[in-house]
Amino acid sequence: MKQEGALAEKTVGCAIVAGGAICVVSVGLMWVFGMGGVFRGTFTREPVTDRITDAGTLNLLPLMLVFFVLGLVLFGGGIAYGLLRTKADRTGVRRVEEYLRILARYAYDGPQLITSDWDIEAAENARFYVKALTREGVSMELETSLQVFYMCGEGQVGEGELQGRWLGKFVPYIGEPPTS
Repeated sequence: MKQEGALAEKTVGCAIVAGGAICVVSVGLMWVFGMGGVFRGTFTREPVTDRITDAGTLNLLPLMLVFFVLGLVLFGGGIAYGLLRTKADRTGVRRVEEYLRILARYAYDGPQLITSDWDIEAAENARFYVKALTREGVSMELETSLQVFYMCGEGQVGEGELQGRWLGKFVPYIGEPPTS
């Protein structure tokens, strides 16, 4: 599941950067083609009627406008998708998942994996994740807070409160898990 999140983040980032680049390049080309078209139009005026016979590169302005709108759509779509995905990750009905098995826990500080507890204290913008397995065998990656991260021991079975893809609480079973 982490790979899906990383792919989505990379796709959103590339869409935003590509949309911005397309907008900047198309605005620059609109200026170049517009100025070239003005000079070409001035050069090709008929002497008596003063009518422009050839607009030259000015004819490419509508095409550049299409590329500009395409860039805006990519840029805005990337931002909108990123905001909606981030909002949806922590919303929804809060539910209790019994017999939640913690498979792994890990933390990231930006793109770097944090491997020790003292690195967590030094991290500026750490994000904490827990990979868990439900009773039905569904594996999921959940983001969590520092306090819940420390409550989740690898291999423990317990009761977790989930909201979207957020693990808000984990209470490990002590001894044998209760039977239902």
